[in-house]
Amino acid sequence: MAYITRGGKRDGTGRRVGGDKKDKGETKTNNLKNVDSDIIKELESLPIDFWDFKKIGVKDTVHGIHNYPAIMIYPISRNILNITQKYQGKINSLLDPFQGSGTVIVEGVVNGIPKIYGNDLNPLARLITKTKVTAPKINNLKIKITSFIKDVEKEFISINAIVSGLEKYVANCNIDISERNGWGDNAPQILQEFFNTRKCNFDTPKFTNIGFWFTPSVIIKLQTLKNQIIHTEDEKLKDFLLLAFSETVRLSSNTRNGEFKMYRMKAENVIKFNPDVLGIFTKILDRNLNKVLAFNGNYEENINNSEVLIFSDDSRTLASIPNNSIDLMVTSPPYGDSRTTVAYGQFSRLSLQWLDLGDIEMEDIKRIDNKLLGGEKITKDFEITLKSETLKKGLKEIRESDEQRATEVYSFYIDLDNSMKAITQKMRINSYQYWVVGNRTVKDINLLTDVIIIELAEQHGLKFVTKVARNISNKVMPSRNSPTNEVGKLVPTMMNEYIVILRKDKE
Repeated sequence: MAYITRGGKRDGTGRRVGGDKKDKGETKTNNLKNVDSDIIKELESLPIDFWDFKKIGVKDTVHGIHNYPAIMIYPISRNILNITQKYQGKINSLLDPFQGSGTVIVEGVVNGIPKIYGNDLNPLARLITKTKVTAPKINNLKIKITSFIKDVEKEFISINAIVSGLEKYVANCNIDISERNGWGDNAPQILQEFFNTRKCNFDTPKFTNIGFWFTPSVIIKLQTLKNQIIHTEDEKLKDFLLLAFSETVRLSSNTRNGEFKMYRMKAENVIKFNPDVLGIFTKILDRNLNKVLAFNGNYEENINNSEVLIFSDDSRTLASIPNNSIDLMVTSPPYGDSRTTVAYGQFSRLSLQWLDLGDIEMEDIKRIDNKLLGGEKITKDFEITLKSETLKKGLKEIRESDEQRATEVYSFYIDLDNSMKAITQKMRINSYQYWVVGNRTVKDINLLTDVIIIELAEQHGLKFVTKVARNISNKVMPSRNSPTNEVGKLVPTMMNEYIVILRKDKE
């Protein structure tokens, strides 16, 4: 199994890999068949709640080794693969242009698909996906983890005096670790002054407001843990450890539990907060080890049959992927504006600032959400040119009450339309696209993304096949949010998704 990143200079470990060269030529496979009627008949034969998957553990095996917002649960893509191949025959190439944490990519591996393409602008998403498909190939993983933990435990014993000394130094200097001003915005300088008094070197991250999100002792413990990880020579093992470290960063931070966006716990709770950093890391590592071992036990025969290529391309061009090369696309695109929906960048920020992966600059980490669909805003005097009457109707209603929000919404759908065009160019005639989408609400207007995608499809040479509705019973999202950005005004969030099925009918 290969792992390559393109569209960026380095992979998830900071190593330079693959350069910017592209695959030459197209995938040589037999002609794909039009099996619309077979797929429709199959879907109509299923129970009405088939796609809800209420009783299935959606974090089984490697699917559960790292949390991530708005994950498309794996039974969806697994069944899509099974149904499509049942009627169309062997799928030789699979694409997820918005891979997130790699659910579709992993299911492609489970299915033994020869070539699998993933794409995501978020470095944390790429690291999660990479680790999910490479960790199962680490030799003697359990032995290596046991040895690593023993070494880390020794290091933690050796820093007890430093942690105790720092806590006393902070107390003697009357530093309030719950305040934004002081420790919150000046932690790196305070730490440097402390280490100068002890005449020792101990490098810690210096990103903005590190003290606002982490207490003094937590910073020392996290850095000690990171130092041990980055000296690991086995690159696959290092990624596996970094992923557990990423979760530890989030759980050891001052962020409120259960939030994907960055909300800090109350000041009084910060003062009392004393997480067991090593204990958290060890627990996560043990959990992930068991998940990898279970994955190996279930799918060992297939994990060597796939070449996985992961890119950081702009989804509006997908420049690294050959045209006319994809047999099947399965994806769940972003919902839109991250301020009121899913903030992938915010969720990833603290992990990325600590991980320092090398494929994104520190100042760009905060701007990840701005690079996703709709991140580049159009002007307020825009003209609606996209070929969707449903979108035009929704935008007209939003525009009457909030011009700025209308520009944000239209920016998203312009990018989505361009992504549809790029994706379709990569696909072969009679290949199928499965879009798993939710319909969000803006200014009390429900935007029917499923219908909008169907209406946009024809101009790209796509034919609408059918649509399936499912209840969201597993996705971790708040039950209510504020689509108007008005304090205290909440409405229910999306509780349904739609699987929109399209087929490339012509060039």
